[in-house]
Amino acid sequence: MSETIEPSAASTRRSARIYSLERYHFANNVPPETRETLREIFANWADSAKTEAMVRELIDASPDTLGIRIVAYRFYFYRRRSLEAAHWALSCIDWLSARLGLPADWREVTPQMADFAEWHAYTRLWLQSLTAYAYNMARLGREAEALSALDKLEELDPSGKLGAPRLRRVFTGDRGDAGMLFPKTFETWRFPYDAAAQAEAVD
Repeated sequence: MSETIEPSAASTRRSARIYSLERYHFANNVPPETRETLREIFANWADSAKTEAMVRELIDASPDTLGIRIVAYRFYFYRRRSLEAAHWALSCIDWLSARLGLPADWREVTPQMADFAEWHAYTRLWLQSLTAYAYNMARLGREAEALSALDKLEELDPSGKLGAPRLRRVFTGDRGDAGMLFPKTFETWRFPYDAAAQAEAVD
């Protein structure tokens, strides 16, 4: 007769917490008025100053909303402003870590702390945010930090669902076709600081 193994209390609590978070729908997780502002941002995309001002207004109005942090990340990512994009990727990680009961420092997270093996909404978004952080670090030329983030992704997502092994090959291989990942001459012109100052801005 097979033995029935009861799950531990901690495991049960963690599973209950994870499943209670399903599902995350981006459109349903921003204030209603924000959706109209987003349409206005897209309609005025060519006006960088105007659209950034609207994004900043959204952030100021709802600073603790995950959807707004995602909006900020996407805005700066598509503007090729990788330092700000990296900041907002970390901001998403901070928000998700607090809800998942994870350490504030992503480097301290281990596979046993959350059910990263399953494609739950918040754990998936956490991993995607760390992938985004790695990508933007690479674009800023901060390859050691980019590769460190990929190490953590591969630890938490050994199946490679987020594509960390492929990104590692791009980061470390021939840059002939991967130049889009690494700094262009215009990429960091608005951040004329040394590496230490850039690190402080992101951290």
